Amino acid sequence: MKVLKTSLILATLALTGAAQAASLGVSIEEQPRPGVPQARWTTVNIGDAYSQNQNAKFNYSVSNYTINFSWTTNDGATGGCNIYYDVNKDSSTNFNDQVAKRRYDTTKAILTNLKQGDELFIQSAFGRDGDPCEVTLRHSISL
Repeated sequence: MKVLKTSLILATLALTGAAQAASLGVSIEEQPRPGVPQARWTTVNIGDAYSQNQNAKFNYSVSNYTINFSWTTNDGATGGCNIYYDVNKDSSTNFNDQVAKRRYDTTKAILTNLKQGDELFIQSAFGRDGDPCEVTLRHSISL
């Protein structure tokens, strides 16, 4: 009985999350990073379905310790990047390994809780969509 209750709760949460995601829209702008023209700053504004830009698309996938992003900006430019974490270094005391694990875990949590008013700020490289990136979340509360 306990397993059934847990399964029902998880199914309800999955449906609620899917319904919430279906009602979101995006607007995506991109610019070269000042002073570093080979790098780009991408801003993904999450709004309601009515704020969806005609051209903008934002996709991500979370799989075994990899998060892949791809997007099309409001102007039609495409981009992408990824965040990778090596599970074999899970107990490493190396600072870079710890940062990679934290970056993966934090980004995964951000993506699974996106809501209207969120803004993702992605720092990545131009022309190298398979390269690593950084993702920051900002949230605006307004009436």
